[in-house]
Amino acid sequence: MPITIRSCNRNLANMNNLVSFFSRRASNLFCLLALVAVSGPVFAQHSGVKQVCENGSVDGFSCSNVDLLARMTLSELTSKRDPFGNPSVTFSLNDIWGWTHEESGREFLVVGRTDGTAFVEVTDPLNPMLLGEMASTQGEKSSWRDMKVYADHAYIVADSQSGHGMQVFDLTRLLSVTDPVEFTSDNVYTGVSSVHNIVINEDTGFAFAVGSRSGGTTCGGGLHMIDLAEPANPVFAGCFSEPGTGRSGTGYTHDAHCIAYAGPDDDWSGREICVGSNENAVVVSDVTDKSAPLTVSVGRYPATEYTHQGWMTEDHRYYFQGDELDEARGAVGQTRTLVWDLEDLDEPMMVAEFFANRTTIDHNMYVVGNRLFQSQYVDGLRVLDITDPTAPVEVGFFDTLPQTNVSVWVGSWSNYPFLSNGVVAITDRYNGLFLVQPQASSSTAVEGAELPNSVASLDIFPNPFRDRGTIELVLDRSEHVRIDVFDVLGRRVAQLYDGLVTATTPVAIPMDSLPEAVNGSIFIRITGDSFDMTRQVLRAR
Repeated sequence: MPITIRSCNRNLANMNNLVSFFSRRASNLFCLLALVAVSGPVFAQHSGVKQVCENGSVDGFSCSNVDLLARMTLSELTSKRDPFGNPSVTFSLNDIWGWTHEESGREFLVVGRTDGTAFVEVTDPLNPMLLGEMASTQGEKSSWRDMKVYADHAYIVADSQSGHGMQVFDLTRLLSVTDPVEFTSDNVYTGVSSVHNIVINEDTGFAFAVGSRSGGTTCGGGLHMIDLAEPANPVFAGCFSEPGTGRSGTGYTHDAHCIAYAGPDDDWSGREICVGSNENAVVVSDVTDKSAPLTVSVGRYPATEYTHQGWMTEDHRYYFQGDELDEARGAVGQTRTLVWDLEDLDEPMMVAEFFANRTTIDHNMYVVGNRLFQSQYVDGLRVLDITDPTAPVEVGFFDTLPQTNVSVWVGSWSNYPFLSNGVVAITDRYNGLFLVQPQASSSTAVEGAELPNSVASLDIFPNPFRDRGTIELVLDRSEHVRIDVFDVLGRRVAQLYDGLVTATTPVAIPMDSLPEAVNGSIFIRITGDSFDMTRQVLRAR
């Protein structure tokens, strides 16, 4: 019997778990692709105009507190044409990362495709522009492609591609592009072969290939450490793996977050620490000495199915982690995000579980300030307020795949929330690249007008202000006060004051020193010994 769109809708609607989906894998995959292609609203592509999320929708996409700036379909993410002149779309999307050219401030995205990589300029996020594409090393396809950036170079790996290695691409080549180019890599690091993910610690200049196999130095699938002192010529630096973790017990690491540690545990201050997602455990390691890395601790948690990926808060105190298969296999009844307290790196504690009101499979997540940006496949991008890390609150979302809510591996693969203007880039496997921006109203950390007991008066004027603004503060008692400025994503962008404020003596703090790039809604956080308050201000330039 032929497969029709009507039968697809009926089949998908009747499924309530992944077992029934994959029992009819071929026909149901066809259904999902067909629904993505033909059903639902006719989506506008990038139009140069910001589209505001109102009444739960924007341009046919479900949303809350997240506006749509632009969308590029798969057809717009390739310059190749078939014999009839049509876009040659034989790929879907996967991971994504970004790069900002420091001297010019121009911003770019490195977009993973199953057949290679696309490079997109997003300096004007309302009008993204494809600059070119680069094929996979051997021209083969991979569902898993990952990339990171260091010192104006992109490093790109692919899983299930024996012989792929790590492509090295000089991103400054993009600066002179006027028409899309078919690029080739500048170098290929062959110390690895098939690799699931690439991790880079920009503070130390080291890369970590994880999930290595089928050639090169696999390091048991753990951390294959690479020195990027010469960015165009990576050099092998060492291996780390924790036996007993990973499904095969070799220390296989699916993903990791590596940082120069500046958290609360003084025993490890200044060390290079990695937190790895090792399929069946969270592994904390000290890789400062590449010739003698060591395990700090191993964390385990209930209902483990597949420890997938995670990201630390900026103060290195907490670690948010996802398990990719706990929803799919019914280990939990709702989409779950785990919260680890890393106050003592030797004994990481799983202190909270955040359950969303859905059963979607969660994927990659990243932290910027007091926001967690999480891709949740068929439910798109979810924005969580983590002002209290142990009690996250969902404050916004943008559903990139409104055609279906069946919990399978289609929809938003990943996101990149580190662009300087607060724009978040999202990759959806079949619906393309989205540029969105959370609204200021997605903040839950702004306090009301009532002043704390120890604050006699507070005035911020004018509001809105352009170039010159003033914060005038009077306290009932002397306290040490700190005044910080945050953008709508919760990132600290400036510190205006850090010192003593004497009781009953008015203090006027100018806002003239704010960087020129800080515009729109900003949040002034004033913290004393006995109080903590936040006020929203508009800088109109």
